[in-house]
Amino acid sequence: IALRCVIRCEPSSGSTTPRPRRRVPTPGSMAGGEAMSVGVQILFASLANICTSSGLAVFNAWCFRQGYHFQFSLIMVQQVVCSCFAVAQVALLPGERALVKISSKNYLTMLLPFSMLVAAKLYIQNKAFDHVSPAFYAMIASTLPVGVTLLSIVRGMEPFRMSTLFAAALVSIGGCMIKAGEVSLSPFGLALTVTALMLDVVRLVLVQYLVQPLQLSAPGLMLLSSPLQCLVCALGAATLESSAVAISIEDGRFPLVVWVVLLLNGGLAMVVNLVTFVFVKVASAVVVAITTPFKDLSTVIMSDNLVVRRQETPMSIAGFSLACTVSLVYNIHNIMRRDREKVEKQEMAPLIPSRQEKTPGFTVGVANADASGRRGQGLGGGDAGVDGEDTAGYWRIKDAHNAMLSCCTVSVLLLSSTVLAQLDFAKVMDAYRL
Repeated sequence: IALRCVIRCEPSSGSTTPRPRRRVPTPGSMAGGEAMSVGVQILFASLANICTSSGLAVFNAWCFRQGYHFQFSLIMVQQVVCSCFAVAQVALLPGERALVKISSKNYLTMLLPFSMLVAAKLYIQNKAFDHVSPAFYAMIASTLPVGVTLLSIVRGMEPFRMSTLFAAALVSIGGCMIKAGEVSLSPFGLALTVTALMLDVVRLVLVQYLVQPLQLSAPGLMLLSSPLQCLVCALGAATLESSAVAISIEDGRFPLVVWVVLLLNGGLAMVVNLVTFVFVKVASAVVVAITTPFKDLSTVIMSDNLVVRRQETPMSIAGFSLACTVSLVYNIHNIMRRDREKVEKQEMAPLIPSRQEKTPGFTVGVANADASGRRGQGLGGGDAGVDGEDTAGYWRIKDAHNAMLSCCTVSVLLLSSTVLAQLDFAKVMDAYRL
């Protein structure tokens, strides 16, 4: 109940003029103003997240459709820019430097495989844009949430429910309608699309196995993972694309505008990461789930008008609508169910916690530290000791900076040297009139 408080000041002794009243802002009015401000923030963050995420996918596809068919090198540029952005983000955000903490073993056995999977998914997704439109990819991607849930059930991470089976059947029908509605569809492009989506499903599931135990924040994860993705893509570019890049340079197909477009693309990737970070901070899980279909819809609209000019068939539109609607309802239903189960679990918890079993070395401080995930012996490289004890074997912010500089430098030098080794400089000088 909002209470309106008015402070009435009595006149002082010897004074005939009463002091003016001072109205204190009420809790209700303050809450209403803050709620309005937060609502506006969420609205703008949602719109920015939709526009930037779909814009990057369309920008990538536009580059490939204009003749730049070097997917590995494009991802490498994006990851170099994102790595530099992560360094600045961790340095500027308070408390982020202390959260960058990982053991060298987990860096190699958990973070490196995850980064390799992400790099492979990005490459196959961008390769698919050479053969299918971003609109078709986005419509098929609307079936992703149920695929993640089904794999979680197979892995035993989620219990089986009839609602999941029903939602999966409806989304599968929608996906079939989308495919049937395509006027001309490349079989190779469809295979790449399905492969990229399967890798995305595996990525989202492996987050719980390989990333969450590391107890890293989002900026810290980007600082450690982006350089690894950059190195993986540099190896792929040096192996599969360096000769084609060298031929393109010799033919004069790498003017200044190409380098400008690459930098703009990397800058947009940085903006996407920044907007996503802000959006997740201000929005709830329900809002994040609601915006997902709108990102796919925005990608379809921009793709059909800017990349591959075409008009979607009624069959594709109906299938896309069915898949988006079912995925949205299913996501919100899952979020509300988990919140309800969490509340019920809290209500069933005893008012007075039971005493811990007598365990050698158990202290309240260590228990609280384990709960916070900062000082416990977690998988992610919690401190080996507490309060200044030895932390040997764990990487901190300085080591993360060194790893970032090493990976990015090696990536640039590797790709540059392999391209330069295959160039005929006489042809280059003739092509660019040097």
